[in-house]
This record gives sequence, structure tokens and C-alpha cells, in this order.
Amino acid sequence: MPVVTTIEDKTARLSIQRPAKRNTLDIEMCNELKKQLLECNEDNAVRSIVISGETNVFCAGLDIDEMLNKPQEILKAFQKVIDALDYVEKPILAAVTGPAVAEGVALLYHCDLVFCGEHALFSLPNIALGKTPLYGISLLAVKSAGYKLAAQKILLSEPISPSEAIAMGIINHVLEDDKVLPQTFLAATRLGNLPPKALNATKRLLKAAYLSGTKEQKELEQETFDQLVDGAEMKEAFNAFMEKRKPNFD
Repeated sequence: MPVVTTIEDKTARLSIQRPAKRNTLDIEMCNELKKQLLECNEDNAVRSIVISGETNVFCAGLDIDEMLNKPQEILKAFQKVIDALDYVEKPILAAVTGPAVAEGVALLYHCDLVFCGEHALFSLPNIALGKTPLYGISLLAVKSAGYKLAAQKILLSEPISPSEAIAMGIINHVLEDDKVLPQTFLAATRLGNLPPKALNATKRLLKAAYLSGTKEQKELEQETFDQLVDGAEMKEAFNAFMEKRKPNFD
């Protein structure tokens, strides 16, 4: 099972386990991740949720083969994961000990608390892959980082360091790599021992403020993306990536 859920001390851990594919998500994994999130939300034994990736990769985005052959299907499946992250009332934390790329970063933007290792690396290479941002990222990045830094990192598809990830609102804390999971679970345990109704209600208030305006922006993002999906630029970008060559957009 590529998404493995374990529960201990009122904390559910959802582990993305597809190391051979750098923990990229395919349609089946998106469906499973959404299902597990919603089940944890209804489980009275769970007070907090931790998402992590196996073998020092958090998530390198979506499955490339499915992006080439089933772009609409996999994007809809991942959007349901984002919807589930925003729907769940319980605190959702993420532990990042390696790369988080594209949709991997989108997951983090929709978690509540994110802890990362000092050697973690982040990237939003949408344009380099011939596509535009989705999931409200174009708004959330600008809200957190300001226009200039968001434009630099998104337009140039530049790598994002842990310190820059803090400025961009992607993460909360940078730790030594071997302390990421312990500190994430320590925070999850602390949350699990707080009054659950007050905690969950406060999260709803914070999330409503955080996501204010994203509905309209997501509609604009989708409209823009639909003009490019299945287009020549996206296909050339993905094919060049798979063939390890420089893309030709002329």
C-alpha cells in the first residue's frame, strides 16, 4: 500500500511510500490519501495527523506518466486531496526530510504546521513543466512572501531553501534532519492533549482567514491551466524531463 496509516498516542501518521518513484502521487494514491484523511477526521481515537514521506523524499509531485496520459483525471484526484486537507477539522502536520516539489509543496501549503530538515529542498517548477499554478498557490505564496519573492521563485522555477520556505509560508520550523520526525510528533502529541473542541474550532477560524479569497483565485487558476493542459508546451516539457534532455519550446 503506497499510503500507509498508523495510529499511536492519538496521532495518525500517513506515510507516502513510493520511494522508487520519489514518492510521486498517482491517481490511486491520491484517492487513498483523501480517504485516509477523511477517515482520520471521523475517528475519535485520532486528535492530530502527521503526513510524511518515506526514504528522505517528502513528495516529488504527481506521477509523470499519468500527467502525460491522464492529466485531467490525476489533477482532479489531487484536487480532492487538497479539498480533504482543507475540510479536516483536526490539526494536520507535515514532516519533511527531503525534496518537496510541485504538488508536494501544494500539500504543505494546505497543512497547518510543517517541520523540515536542514537539507530539505522545495520547488514550484510549474512553468518549467509547461503548466501554471493550481490549488490557490498563486495567492497563498504572494500572501505569505509578497509579490517579489513569490514571482522570483515561481516564474524562474528556482529552488527554495528552508529559510526561503519559511518566508514563503510553506514551513514553520527548520531542524536537524534526524530531529524532524521526533519534533513533529512532539507537537502532534501536544496538540492531541489540548481541548479538542476549542482546538478544532480555532483551526477552522484560522483556516477561514488563511483561505480567504482562494475560491476565486482557484477558479482563475483552473481557467488559465485549462488553456495549457494537453498543449504542446506541457508535453514537450514532460517528454524532455523523462528523456533527460533540454526542452525545445521554439
